[in-house]
Amino acid sequence: MDKDKNKKICAATKKNGEPCTAPAVRGDYCIAQCPESAEWRRKGGENSSTAARLEKRMPLRLRPIFDQLEKAVAEVYSGELDPRQAQAMSSLARAMVTVMEAGTFEERIQKLEEKLEATKR
Repeated sequence: MDKDKNKKICAATKKNGEPCTAPAVRGDYCIAQCPESAEWRRKGGENSSTAARLEKRMPLRLRPIFDQLEKAVAEVYSGELDPRQAQAMSSLARAMVTVMEAGTFEERIQKLEEKLEATKR
């Protein structure tokens, strides 16, 4: 019981003005109130957003096409672009992605076949 009395409590205050009652684990603050936590959460939020994940996975060649499609969505919404034109753009972009994926799979299969052939020797 004495052990619990000696535990340090967070020095920060909650949003409602009350003192934080969480145990201090990083200096005088709890993990949620620690000044470094805000920076960690900000960086984590940036890197875990859908846009950030998409940016990392998308081939450089497809980024301008994605930007054009994104612009087309806004233009259709505002009435500047005929929805049929946007649909055609979307279909062409999907065809391009399909061709690129097929090429990537073919490349991977070829590498695997070469590795398999090398292990047979």
